Amino acid sequence: MLKRSVITSLVFTLVLVLAACGSGNNNEKQTPAPTATETPSASPSSAGVESAGDIEPEPGAKLLVWDGKDGVPFLKEIAKQFTAEYGIPVEVQEQGGPEQLEKMKTDGQAGTAADILTQPHNDLGNAVKSGFVLPNDYYEEQTREEFIQPAVDAVTNNGVLYGYPRNMETYALFVNKDLVKDAPLNTWDDIIAFAKSFNDIKNNKYGYMSRLDTLYFLYPFFSGYGGYVFGNNGTNPDDIGLNNEGSVEGMKFFRTLKEILPMAPADASDDIKTSLFQDGKLAINLDGVWNIGNFSKLGFNATMIPLPTLPNGKTPISFAGVKAYYVSAYSKYPNAAKLFARYVTSKDALLKNFEMSGFIPARKGMAEESAIKNNEMVVSALKQLENSMPMPSIIEMNSVWVPIQQAMELIWNGGDVKASLDKAVDDIRIGISTQND
Repeated sequence: MLKRSVITSLVFTLVLVLAACGSGNNNEKQTPAPTATETPSASPSSAGVESAGDIEPEPGAKLLVWDGKDGVPFLKEIAKQFTAEYGIPVEVQEQGGPEQLEKMKTDGQAGTAADILTQPHNDLGNAVKSGFVLPNDYYEEQTREEFIQPAVDAVTNNGVLYGYPRNMETYALFVNKDLVKDAPLNTWDDIIAFAKSFNDIKNNKYGYMSRLDTLYFLYPFFSGYGGYVFGNNGTNPDDIGLNNEGSVEGMKFFRTLKEILPMAPADASDDIKTSLFQDGKLAINLDGVWNIGNFSKLGFNATMIPLPTLPNGKTPISFAGVKAYYVSAYSKYPNAAKLFARYVTSKDALLKNFEMSGFIPARKGMAEESAIKNNEMVVSALKQLENSMPMPSIIEMNSVWVPIQQAMELIWNGGDVKASLDKAVDDIRIGISTQND
């Protein structure tokens, strides 16, 4: 799944979307290009890199960077500053995340691939297994010190740090304050009570709506009751917790929401939810923080609030996604590429990225920046990110999305909760076994 990172505006330090995860998988191990010798330079960068000693770029270096449409404007702007400071030409090309990994299969060995990729963390397992990316070794210590732990964990695979974190994204509740007025929204019981009083199904008006078939958005109903995907913080595929006692209880509660949302999963799509919310027919919309920009410019008073307390008194944990830059294993100029990745994730650069693109930085201490702390929606996003966790990035996660989606659809439509989850986990294990053959 995973919410793309259809982003428009804000996505923070975690933020955790997009949802919708996953991309192409290549099981053939590629032979990475050799890493150039790394030598500290005498003078650090004043505008970008903040380390006491920068890596020495290769003579004659020039770089190609890939990123999706929403990240290109910032990269083009920051590339000019980097070139002015280091004399290294940088070309920026628009390539979506999945397309980047597909192109690496051919362009990598042909020598025409990008030197720096921009990827969601949940594709890191694929990239590492395919031999596409180099470790973040030279700037490892600084990265671990300067970025929030969930972001660092998300761009680490088998204990090796690979990424240079940019931003995080998750989801929370967008609220039309003109419709909700003074109704309390502190618990899910409050949400249900409001929706019952507000719903006018015949006129296509709803108090609450969310995706109904996507693990990314529905993970809080697992996590809030003690369910999980993989054990050991998402790294142990032998321990699957999607059918444990907590997951069963969480899915039972999830199904009770059908009382206030009497529709098929296909009718609660992102496009439908967005249209209803923008038209003032949906009061509370569970959606990704990447929509903050769009939802801040509507003709009514909109805000965002963190996910409320569940009936068991627990605070749900949302999934978070981390976007990061990665140095290609095929780069002819890996030192220059590492220097650029470090440069574009400096404090000043990420603040500029936030102002241009709405990406909430994954660096520590950014919440006190005035551009961030004065935005009500962003502040709520930060609060939700405090109760989020990165999606598992191990390659076995590829086998999870479809079986659990099928189980949630069955459950929503009245199927036995335990039996549906048991079958999903059986199918996940079969998929993992087949994938590893």
